Amino acid sequence: MTSFEMIKYHGKEYPDDVPLRIEEIAAHFDITSVGGRLERSLHTEYSYGKRKFNSALIAKFPEILAAQKDGVPQLWKNESWALQFADFIFELVGSGPAPKVIEIHPPFNDYTDLTGFVRIYSSFEAKIKERFPEVELLIENRCGSVYHGGKFVLSKVKDFATLCDEIANAGLTLKIAYDVPQIYTAYNAKTEEKYIALLEETKPLREFIGGVHLWGKSISSTGRKVAHCGDLNSYFGDPGIKEHFLQAFKDCFDDGIARKMVLEVNSGNNDLQSIVADLRSVGICFV
Repeated sequence: MTSFEMIKYHGKEYPDDVPLRIEEIAAHFDITSVGGRLERSLHTEYSYGKRKFNSALIAKFPEILAAQKDGVPQLWKNESWALQFADFIFELVGSGPAPKVIEIHPPFNDYTDLTGFVRIYSSFEAKIKERFPEVELLIENRCGSVYHGGKFVLSKVKDFATLCDEIANAGLTLKIAYDVPQIYTAYNAKTEEKYIALLEETKPLREFIGGVHLWGKSISSTGRKVAHCGDLNSYFGDPGIKEHFLQAFKDCFDDGIARKMVLEVNSGNNDLQSIVADLRSVGICFV
């Protein structure tokens, strides 16, 4: 059976029969506190663009402040950075309940690689688990940033394979938050064959995947596809391709494990609910 536990994304409305126990909360470097009414999944700094770095909170962490290029955060710069990142999260959470999930993001390859990342990250996981022993730690694959001089070290399926080996060898609990559209972007995938092949390549690694992200693309007035808007109909543009994708997606995660799911849809509720309906149309369940 293929099933997911839905994480509520921002203020979006979901079908009444989709259970919602966890919500995604922004926790990037310009955030100074976290709220939320449900259990929390902290979406930490993802280094797409520049940050202001001007809060009293971030001023407490000189390693984080120093690790930037033209305002874009350089994640996982060294072990001191990793330990201060844990303290930053502790400050955000304060005396509130422990987060259910902490989602992190990869560094750039102009200052480290996946082996270096795992070495640096290990101290972060140890410190986080000491305070939040039950928290689920996920790392999202990334593709695209205004950063100059390097690319994300976790963008393609081959990177996943390397990371999974490193995680296993280090005895870490870290798992992957698998962002499907970002994988497709990383490969410039535009054909049904490529969409399906990438899911087939991913399937042997699924034991290391703890969460999945999906979103659509919409067509702007200038004919450009806009990420995180629209649904799977506008993303694929062909009902047959969409149907084959959905079947391959279901098969990829058909192992009885209920992974976390985030539908990162910034357009209307109708688009989000359209994706939910598509997933259900092939027998995917929400638990």
